[in-house]
Amino acid sequence: MKVRNLWKRQLLITFCLFVFCFGTGCGQKGEAFQEVTIQETEQSLNESEKNKETEEIHDAPKTTSVCVYVCGAVNNTGVYELKKDARIYEAIECAGGLREDAALSAVNQAEYVSDGQQIYIPTQEEYNAGITSEMTVSSSTDSSDGKVHLNTATKDELKTLSGIGESRAESILAYRDSHGAFQSIEELMNVEGIKEGIYQKIKDQIAL
Repeated sequence: MKVRNLWKRQLLITFCLFVFCFGTGCGQKGEAFQEVTIQETEQSLNESEKNKETEEIHDAPKTTSVCVYVCGAVNNTGVYELKKDARIYEAIECAGGLREDAALSAVNQAEYVSDGQQIYIPTQEEYNAGITSEMTVSSSTDSSDGKVHLNTATKDELKTLSGIGESRAESILAYRDSHGAFQSIEELMNVEGIKEGIYQKIKDQIAL
C-alpha cells in the first residue's frame, strides 16, 4: 500500500514538473514570436518611409518653363509662361497675336525666349520712326550685368564678344537653330570654330 502511494506521489510530481516546463517553454516561444513580429513590422514601416522619400525625390518638379512679358502692339499685354525652348512667335501667340498696326518685320520671331525677358512689339509708326529689332527685344544684353545672352543675342551682339567675328557669330546662330537653346555656357565650345581658348576669354561676358 505504501509503495503504491509513493508511486502515485512520484507520478503526480513528475506530471506537475512536465506541465510547468511545458508552460514555461510555450511562454518563451510566444514572447520570442511576438518580438520577431514587432521587429518585422518596424522594418516594414522603415522601408515604406524610405520608399516614400525616394518617390518624393523622383517626383520633384524640374524647371522646364520660362516667364516672359509681352507688350506693345499685341492684343493681350501680359506675363506668359512658356516651355523653356519656346520662340518669340509662340510668346506673341500667347498674347493673342499681333494688332493690325504692329510692325511685322521689327522683331525676329524665330529667336528663342529667355526667362524674365520683355518682348516689345512696336507699331508700324514707331518702327518707321527708327525703333529697330534690337531695341524691341530686351535681355539679349542685360543692362544689369552687361553680358551677352547666348539664347537671344543677335549676330551684331555676338560680335561684341572678344574673338567673335562675323563667321563665328554666324556659327553660333546656326548651332542655336539646329540644336535649340544652349543649356550651359560651356556648350558654346561645341560650336565650330570656338575652342577652349576663346571660351576662356569670353566666359565672363556671356550668359544664357
